[in-house]
Amino acid sequence: MDIYADFTDELSGDGTIIIDGRDVAIIPYSLTLAPDAGPMVAEGSIIGPEPLLRQVKQASGVKLALQDGPVVSISCEGGDSGTRRIKATEG
Repeated sequence: MDIYADFTDELSGDGTIIIDGRDVAIIPYSLTLAPDAGPMVAEGSIIGPEPLLRQVKQASGVKLALQDGPVVSISCEGGDSGTRRIKATEG
């Protein structure tokens, strides 16, 4: 899959959080594509209720189905009060 061919540098929308293969919630995201091809395809943030974001941070294998786009694996890199910084990899 060539994620770079289908998008501009900035991606935002409402995506579906997937944990353990289950659709958990729809949340807003804002991502910037990585400048070079590699394991990380984008970084940015997600916004949602704090209990959900704690669950996302603690779970392994979390995915984000982008609005009108592919599904990417995400990992939390920090944040608080309803916002988490994330890194996205193909997946």
